[in-house]
Amino acid sequence: MARYFTKNKMLRSAAKFFDGMSNFRLVFMTLLFCDIRYMFPYVYYPLVVTAVIWGFCLFIKKMMINKGIQKIRFRKIIYLFFACACLSVLLHCTTNFVENLFSLLMMGVCLFLFYGIHSEKSNFRVRKEMKRMLGCITLVSTFLMAVGLVVLAVFPKGIHINGFDFGIHESRFVGVIPNANVNAFYAVMALVSCHMLWRMKKADGTLGFKYRIFLIVCAVIDMTAVFLTDSNDTLLFFIVYICFIAFYRIFRDFGKAKILNFLMRLTSTVLACIVIAVGLAGLRTLTQGGVSLLITAGSSKNEISTGIKTDKNGSVKIEDDTDRNTTPPKTESNQSSARKKTENNTFKHENKNIDSGRFVLWRQSLVLIEQNPIMGIGKANIVEYGTKYLGSLKYTQLGDFQYVDFHNGLLTIVVSFGLVGFNIFMILAVTIAKTILKAIFRFKEQSRKDGEVLVLIAAFCAAYCAYSMFEAALFADDSYRVFIFWIMIGFGLSYVFKYQKKKKIECGYSNENTRTE
Repeated sequence: MARYFTKNKMLRSAAKFFDGMSNFRLVFMTLLFCDIRYMFPYVYYPLVVTAVIWGFCLFIKKMMINKGIQKIRFRKIIYLFFACACLSVLLHCTTNFVENLFSLLMMGVCLFLFYGIHSEKSNFRVRKEMKRMLGCITLVSTFLMAVGLVVLAVFPKGIHINGFDFGIHESRFVGVIPNANVNAFYAVMALVSCHMLWRMKKADGTLGFKYRIFLIVCAVIDMTAVFLTDSNDTLLFFIVYICFIAFYRIFRDFGKAKILNFLMRLTSTVLACIVIAVGLAGLRTLTQGGVSLLITAGSSKNEISTGIKTDKNGSVKIEDDTDRNTTPPKTESNQSSARKKTENNTFKHENKNIDSGRFVLWRQSLVLIEQNPIMGIGKANIVEYGTKYLGSLKYTQLGDFQYVDFHNGLLTIVVSFGLVGFNIFMILAVTIAKTILKAIFRFKEQSRKDGEVLVLIAAFCAAYCAYSMFEAALFADDSYRVFIFWIMIGFGLSYVFKYQKKKKIECGYSNENTRTE
């Protein structure tokens, strides 16, 4: 009997866990965060498919049966976008139909279960989930950056395991994430999370001394990682985030300030933003040079080479100088090659083009747009149609990997869903942006009591939009970056509707008092 009740209790606990939307979002974000698709695709994709099925079941129960979908704002525009995306897939159903269908399911999870977080009744629960998510991002991302820096210190030339480079790759810090740009975004997202947590906990009165020290240490580690990755897109993200907050503070009290005073403050803010941008770029160069000197000094004292090789079984083999059969004489050519190796260890981007090949991708995206300008080709058909109309996969290949977008969020949407889908998306984007921007100025006092979290969310969204023009996708992508963007919009709308509801209640009370008098 005791076993029966214990088993029954465990089943109820499991059912309660899988019935929770917040639990699903946490698990799904963790799965996307641990992006192991290239290392272990046969593990990653079954887990993602299972999670999508879980999300679809929650969508049916919470959104359809319980009619939660009726509380999602701007849902009519979302319906139109989905209809357009479905039509694009049906028009090209003979090519990658299953993959395109899966991308539609990912869009549904993104919009209804992540962006749709604002439809939940309690803003307190949303704020609690937001703090939990930001705390996890800060802790896990900073831990990964710290481990990566340790790997870099121990192996200054990097580690090559099963086709992947760790520590350093192409003179850029990758740490334990074998992609410098993704590694940089994880680090900058941790920086933003540190700032948001600081403001939220300070507003709640729970920002203790130890937690302050913890956030400062995390910020230093993550900022170091951002600089060493040498990612211009991520640096742009951080600059836009800071500048948005600075300009908000200028325009926040625009009605109270005199014109001359306002112009002086505006000019000083513009100059300050320029100084911040130049200063961060200079600080990045100094950080790269300093760490490079430390690595060079440490490696020169170590007689054992850090060359890492793998045998046929994939196990790691460390090769030192004593294992070599011959020792080449110290000729001038050998000395010059040694100098080149030393130079390659510095954090200087080997790609001298400022666009890193993105201009080529953007021009080639126009070829696919010309072929299907109205409804697009479907997200999963980019590589297939690129092969068909461009003649090779070179435009999407980098080593053993293939790009599935054009390092530009808007161009990817146009290629995938055509000009019709792009226009609908822009209507949705402008509507959301207008709603949030109005709220941060209309509800200034309420926002201050919450630590101006809504302003920080708006700054994050603006920074991500600038970042997505050079790096990330905006839709139909099983990427941690895309989902974090849409859930942040959901958090922001939750605050907007909280303030609107509070304003209506206050107006109702004032009207009742007026009638009584």
